[in-house]
Amino acid sequence: MKARIDGILKNTLSRCFEQGVLTQTAFPDYVIEVPNNPEHGHFATNLPMTLASSQKKNPREIASIILDNLRYEDDFFERMEIAGPGFINFTIRAEEWCHILDRILQSHEDYGRSDMGHGEKILFEFVSANPTGPLHLGHGRGAALGDTLCRILSFCGHEVVREFYINDAGLQIKILGESVWARLKQKIDPAYAFPENGYHGEYILDLADVISRETDLDLENSHKAIDHCAETGKEIMLKEIQQALDRFRVNFDVWSLESDLHASGLLVKTLETIRNRGYLYEEGGALWIKTSEFGDDKNRVIRKGDGQFTYFASDIAYHLEKHRRGFTKAINIWGADHHGYVPRVKAALVSHDIPETWLSVLLIQLVKLWQDGREVRMSKRAGSFVTLQELLDEVGVDAARFVFLTKSHDSPLDVDMDLVKKQDSENPVYYVQYAHARICSIIRKAEAEGIAVPDRLEGISEQLALKEELALIRTLSEFPPLLENICETFEAHRLTYYLTHLAASFHRYFNMGSKTGNLRVVTEDRTLTQARLILVSGIRIIIANGLKLLGVSAPEKM
Repeated sequence: MKARIDGILKNTLSRCFEQGVLTQTAFPDYVIEVPNNPEHGHFATNLPMTLASSQKKNPREIASIILDNLRYEDDFFERMEIAGPGFINFTIRAEEWCHILDRILQSHEDYGRSDMGHGEKILFEFVSANPTGPLHLGHGRGAALGDTLCRILSFCGHEVVREFYINDAGLQIKILGESVWARLKQKIDPAYAFPENGYHGEYILDLADVISRETDLDLENSHKAIDHCAETGKEIMLKEIQQALDRFRVNFDVWSLESDLHASGLLVKTLETIRNRGYLYEEGGALWIKTSEFGDDKNRVIRKGDGQFTYFASDIAYHLEKHRRGFTKAINIWGADHHGYVPRVKAALVSHDIPETWLSVLLIQLVKLWQDGREVRMSKRAGSFVTLQELLDEVGVDAARFVFLTKSHDSPLDVDMDLVKKQDSENPVYYVQYAHARICSIIRKAEAEGIAVPDRLEGISEQLALKEELALIRTLSEFPPLLENICETFEAHRLTYYLTHLAASFHRYFNMGSKTGNLRVVTEDRTLTQARLILVSGIRIIIANGLKLLGVSAPEKM
């Protein structure tokens, strides 16, 4: 509806400019929104006020000119009026709202799909957990967000490639090897020193047990043994990460290795390119890049005095390689502790003439887990954090994915395990899923009475006359533009808000029939029943489509 109103307004403005009743100017940035007060109509625009300065006229006068020149087909508007300092309020005919139900039933699982992306190639990198331990709750939140955004972007016409970047070269992998080796040695010599910055948790003991069973380590050659523990431990942990993600319904198209950047020589070639551009210099035995010339707060070391490359060097090469692969946009999901890292990566890209806007970085805030009114701080297996697998064991995939998306990614999230395990309306995912299951039950009941859901509402649309029914249809109409807006803002949590609101509106509508028989969906009036079946079928389709985009199941029975 908003898109149609927008088209009518733009055509009207062009007509006003051509006829000279308004002075020719660029189209202003105006909004079309749903008024907070239903008495003010279905939509309102501030267009007249945005034109006031260029037209040198009072906004209400401009609004009057616009309405006098408004042209539209099929009696689309029931009422239009000027309000306040210069808003235009629009009320849409009830018949127009009912056409939306026909489109939902015809499109079914494709309702909301669009080509707004025009095939734009997007590389979406998310999770990218170090293969030195199991996935934790922060990784789970990033996985749910990244996967959902990929689903929505693809649904709206973008060509999306999902990528997991594996930091498998450098100090952290060496520390993993030293940690596993220390646990092996401690079986023989309990006094053997554990690395000061080593990885703790039972999973290190598990790795030590597996490696010792499968390999006869040379106890006299600790360097070789540590290297073997590091490589084998990395492979085992990466396999566990993949298994956890599979369980979480998150899949990747590409698994990119940091070690490949080194082995292929791409890292060295990248540094040569930067040197040729004049952005490298040596100081204090280290090699630096002049990122401060491109928006960073200071220059950065990319090769230390001991000859070891920093992670920043690898990240520069990795992101330049992303761009060379032909993606028109790159999106990363990182932990909130990487906040200061964003401008330096963007500065390195800008130094290669890549626009700053090419890369978008979403920062995930912390997740806290609560049970029995207390924060759950530690895992039996990981030691210092709760693993994603442990959360899934407790609450299941549906609840975990949904709850991870109940707040904006840039806000901290508290997960109440007691709440998300409840089988009632307090549990947000249960509440939405139950709406879907309840509608399926209604449709089964109608079919048992010989009443099928009609293919179209045409001819019986006047049966949907209750204000609650028209409000539900208006809510359904918001689904396609919501998805397109999420593609622009990356605010995936708005989909969970929308589905929760839709489910609540449906439950209230359904409960009206528990008090008054003629307000039930399935009534003695066959025509009325058919119309209401179309309405609830539309609601069911939208809930199913929305849950699928969230990676959550839509059960038919609960």
